[in-house]
Amino acid sequence: MLKFSTKNASGADNQQETSLVSKFFYYTGFCVGELSCSVIRANDKRGRGFYFMPDLTISNADLNLLKEINGIIALNVGNISPIKGGYNLKFKGKKKVERVFQFLQKYPVIAGDLAKRKLKLLKNVLPAIGNSSKVQDRLKVIEKCRKDLKDLKLNGLAEEIIDLDRFNDDEIGFFLAGIIDAEGSCGFKKSGSRLQPFFAVAMKDRKIIELIRDFLACGNIHIRSNDGLYHWEANKKSDIAKVTEIFTIKYPSRLQKMKDRMKKL
Repeated sequence: MLKFSTKNASGADNQQETSLVSKFFYYTGFCVGELSCSVIRANDKRGRGFYFMPDLTISNADLNLLKEINGIIALNVGNISPIKGGYNLKFKGKKKVERVFQFLQKYPVIAGDLAKRKLKLLKNVLPAIGNSSKVQDRLKVIEKCRKDLKDLKLNGLAEEIIDLDRFNDDEIGFFLAGIIDAEGSCGFKKSGSRLQPFFAVAMKDRKIIELIRDFLACGNIHIRSNDGLYHWEANKKSDIAKVTEIFTIKYPSRLQKMKDRMKKL
């Protein structure tokens, strides 16, 4: 049997209602794993100089899941286009990006310094975008945001403190289910002459990786020497059984590829 904290336990009806609401944190987690933010400078096709446009993109190979995410987080205002090996779900333009932020205000990022900083930079620059903007020196504000987003991608940032008391176990569980669908892997690998099961997640955000380890109470973390990513991995059969049960029953995966891999495990 799986055991979870009951720090926010209440009546059965309240628990069921909380669980239904908590499911939306899956989409927040998935977005964190596949998110990119930018402010695009584009030339006006009518020859009136240039303009800036915010862009929030979520990339994955699962077209059906991206369509589901588009409907859930922004009422289908995003556009999906094919890329090599998958698809981009793009929210381009101030109104579309604001729709995504409305969802994230209800179901905020639980952990992820890089994602939080990206979203904060993009959200803060929105008032400066548009010809009707009243922001003083708005071009400087926009260019600084573009520079900060670029620096963030290249260099990362100082870590922030996570206030986990804001969130209950179900919210964290569904958030991590989204993260694992976006950035996780599982299967079998060679260990000498035998095959060893594994479940792993690798990301730049150390706090997310630590949250995975602490929430699941298993696995180990190391920094990969080739790319500097924080890598959590579980290998014990009992741990693999626990993790796959959690993310197939308690907080189920929605990514078909991951569901197939866990079924094999």
